[in-house]
Amino acid sequence: MKLNGLILCALLSAASLQAQAAQMSGTAKNQEIVLTSEGGLEWDSNKKTLTADTKALVVRGDTALGADKIVAYYNDVDGKQDIFRVKAFGHIVITTDKQIVYADTATYEIADSVVILRGNPVKLIAGGEKMTAKVVELWQEKGVAVAKNNVVAQKDARRLEADTVRAYFVRSAGSATEVERFEADDNVTITNDREKVEGNHGVYWVKKETAILEGNVKISQGGNFITGELADINMKTGVSRLQTPSEKGKSKKQVHGVFIPDSAKTKKAQGQGFEKPHKPDVLKEEKRENGSERTEKLLSSSDEKGE
Repeated sequence: MKLNGLILCALLSAASLQAQAAQMSGTAKNQEIVLTSEGGLEWDSNKKTLTADTKALVVRGDTALGADKIVAYYNDVDGKQDIFRVKAFGHIVITTDKQIVYADTATYEIADSVVILRGNPVKLIAGGEKMTAKVVELWQEKGVAVAKNNVVAQKDARRLEADTVRAYFVRSAGSATEVERFEADDNVTITNDREKVEGNHGVYWVKKETAILEGNVKISQGGNFITGELADINMKTGVSRLQTPSEKGKSKKQVHGVFIPDSAKTKKAQGQGFEKPHKPDVLKEEKRENGSERTEKLLSSSDEKGE
């Protein structure tokens, strides 16, 4: 059955849907779910779906999801339609008070207040932070975004890579939402224009520009590097502290470092008057009048003064 946008909006604004939407928001109650489309809306009572084609848009509170096609799934409760899931396909754009997200497909699980996005890649922008991944989960009530598979989070020169990254959002003093910290797992790498840090697990604090990495940690600067098990890193100052905590019943591992001299700097130093030392002549061979040889130790200037 084809419906116009106004009729479907009225259906979605029923009291039962308002109560359902209230579960999705920790700040507001009785928020409507509004689904609109330029290409018309289709209501299938057998499949219990509502489909919007061509520039489809679903809005609830401060969250808006736009796509080429949106399908809403509902249950009949006392003769009313309660939407429990929304799926979107093609050119997806999601805007919230926390971030803007671009993806290829999206699934909105209303009861859990989570949007699961997939893309090649999914792109999330929050303030100055940009994160890409194959899969991103937006947990609205928790204020957390979970990115999986080929994750890259970047701001200016700082770049964070890992298999899984969780971004935690907070409101700043000016009421703007920003990323407070990243928690990363598996194949973690953090780089900037001065150093590269690698490990199994890491936590990066965005404002402080500090990180804690654990497990097979390696800190590299140029060709030099040090390895250990636990590192405190300040990427603003370039100061890092590496250690290897001891485990009960096991011998403590050592911190290991490799430092490669800069050959260019060495040559430059030598060119500024630093000459390679040579072995002095300490023996002198003389010919006696009878033709025999005599070996005489050369005297130092101090010996000559003492004579």
